[in-house]
Amino acid sequence: MRRAITATLAGATIVLAGCSAPPPPDVTFYTDGSSVNAGPIWLCEVGKEKCLQDLHAVATLPTRKGQTVQISVSSGVADSPWGVVFSYIDKDGKQMAASSTLITKDLSYTLTPPPEAERLVYVEVQKLQVVRGKLVQSGVWALGTEARQ
Repeated sequence: MRRAITATLAGATIVLAGCSAPPPPDVTFYTDGSSVNAGPIWLCEVGKEKCLQDLHAVATLPTRKGQTVQISVSSGVADSPWGVVFSYIDKDGKQMAASSTLITKDLSYTLTPPPEAERLVYVEVQKLQVVRGKLVQSGVWALGTEARQ
């Protein structure tokens, strides 16, 4: 009897483990010798009943002037077009915004700050999906930066 219960519990554990939902796609940011993985701060994909929202999922890394940010996305992000939006402080102390071109099929992107950037402030990966013939945002992964001395 004891063996039957143990075998049943072991089988139930395997079945339950196979039924768990896959984790949401992630993004890795790398700059100035450090990296961090980030989950989505917002993810609402077509065909899914629930949207994810976690405003505390913004990752943070220190960086210095002129440092690139290498971005690696999981296949769950790259399975549709995506892009990078970022903001920086310019030489006059003003916060400016810019973006990449639309990225398709690639799993990585290197963000090179413009020459007038004193420091990157914020980097956002935006996943897009086609809905009724239009591109709409379906997910966001974010990186905030701190000045590294």
